[in-house]
Amino acid sequence: MKENILVNNVRIAKVIIYDFIKQHNSADAIEFICNQANVRYKTGRDIVEMFKDGHIDRFDGIDLFLDDYDTVPNTDPLERDERITDSILEHDHEQPKSGFKNGLIFLLCIFLIGFVVIKYVVGFHHVGHHLRELKDVVFGSNKGVAAIDVDSVANKGVLKVDTTDFALTSADLYPVDTNNLIPEIRATEIKIIKYAHFDKLKRVTDPPTDEDAQAALIRLTEGRLADVIVDQKLNIKIGTCYENPNKDGNFRCVSCMILLYNRDKKDWQEAPNGENFLSNAYDFYQPSKGDVWEAKELSIRIPYDYALIHKYERKD
Repeated sequence: MKENILVNNVRIAKVIIYDFIKQHNSADAIEFICNQANVRYKTGRDIVEMFKDGHIDRFDGIDLFLDDYDTVPNTDPLERDERITDSILEHDHEQPKSGFKNGLIFLLCIFLIGFVVIKYVVGFHHVGHHLRELKDVVFGSNKGVAAIDVDSVANKGVLKVDTTDFALTSADLYPVDTNNLIPEIRATEIKIIKYAHFDKLKRVTDPPTDEDAQAALIRLTEGRLADVIVDQKLNIKIGTCYENPNKDGNFRCVSCMILLYNRDKKDWQEAPNGENFLSNAYDFYQPSKGDVWEAKELSIRIPYDYALIHKYERKD
């Protein structure tokens, strides 16, 4: 087992990255890798995920430099952080070749990929917001975008954005896997995440159990979830939880991502049979100390829980 990883011909001590992860500073670990090896954000993020999954030692002696376009040009150190984060946006805004045929192919791909994203990643209950967002990007219109009071969200210390660039809806609170988004939507999600100060979130050491979350969601859905669990052999699995200051008079409130785990297929799914009456994250609260956990709609932005997905994905 080697003490260093190799990234773009630069050796980086594993212990440094492990220290960042132990301190729950994944963002700093990604930034450190990008700065040291002169690579883009995606490479740094993927390497940190390898550390978290315990797979990094499998790549001893292998250069983890990913793509030919991955190198970040040398810049002044004060500008490096912004260049690393914005490099994804630069790549995502590449335009397709001109021509009527290429235009038709491009639009067809947008609709097909968009349907898959909406069904399996974003969720049908977010479709209105993201279709409006896609329309604004393609046709250059800002009309019809439902906005919320961004200042009230920012005052919670969770999300800070430049409101002159884009409007937000309540759907923007829900965690999204940016790896599977089409470029137009992905660029906006990355921009929102860039200004979401996830480092200020406090992880919960005694969160609700899987059983607590399942019982709470059954009550929230008035028993509808119970039928799905029995008929399709599913269970609720809960991920990392974060303290939520929006207690609304309750003793405790935490925000967590969840998924449905299929006991037969040994794999996770976002919604039963595509009927997405569940969100992928909720607030869980206790009305009083020691009371049962209840569930309600998410009220703060939390990061996408890749560790939860990897833990329950099918291992073939």
